[in-house]
Amino acid sequence: MKTQQVANEVVLMIKVGCCGFPVSYKKYMREFTVVEVQQSFYRRLGDKQVDNWIREAPEGFEFVLKAPQCVTHPPSSPTYRRSHLGRDEIEQCGFFKLTDVVKKEMGDFISKAERLRTKIVLFQTPASFKPTEENLLNMEKFFDYFGKEFLYAWEPRGREWNVQLVRNVCEELGVIHATDPFLEMLPQTETIYFRMHGDLKSYRYSYSDEELIKLKKMVKNASGYVFFNNSSMLHDAKRFAALMSTDVDSG
Repeated sequence: MKTQQVANEVVLMIKVGCCGFPVSYKKYMREFTVVEVQQSFYRRLGDKQVDNWIREAPEGFEFVLKAPQCVTHPPSSPTYRRSHLGRDEIEQCGFFKLTDVVKKEMGDFISKAERLRTKIVLFQTPASFKPTEENLLNMEKFFDYFGKEFLYAWEPRGREWNVQLVRNVCEELGVIHATDPFLEMLPQTETIYFRMHGDLKSYRYSYSDEELIKLKKMVKNASGYVFFNNSSMLHDAKRFAALMSTDVDSG
């Protein structure tokens, strides 16, 4: 983890973690200071589960939540196989439409996020979410409706989202551009949100030492998050966190 010394106080600059718990949450919390919760995307978080996380989390541990798929993904998405919603409800979901189902699910999501003291929420849109006038208007209405209680990050998928368009949308809506800096364009924001997928064609990937050194240079003088989302995420996140904690010149 990268730190900065200011007036004898250590200020965290980059938080490193995984997308989901690759090991038991108790063990994970002893290794890292942040996690990007994945279950909140597929279905509602259980009250008992949230209670357990709060009880076990050490002071300063941060829960970043992935927004429910009902907000971002259309009814045709195969991810709904893991949803608690019924078919009629799913038909009202997707592409930031402010339907009654979406409002209800977001209400529950926000209540859990508040209990977990979440600071930032990630929205990931599929490639089928294209930059149409309707979709852009839906995004504007959605983020206006749910206000600025949290910081919001958005990871768009699909080639139709060009660099400048994404930057314009993020600036207009006041959201952070979430991206994999090895696969897509670098954001132009004060706070970074990197999701390291390894290879979008295959989940199976392990980062080389050279790649992690390159990543360290990318986040130099930055604040934000680096989450690993590949098959060896636990190992790679540990290696990168260790690399960030050293002041040795990597060349």
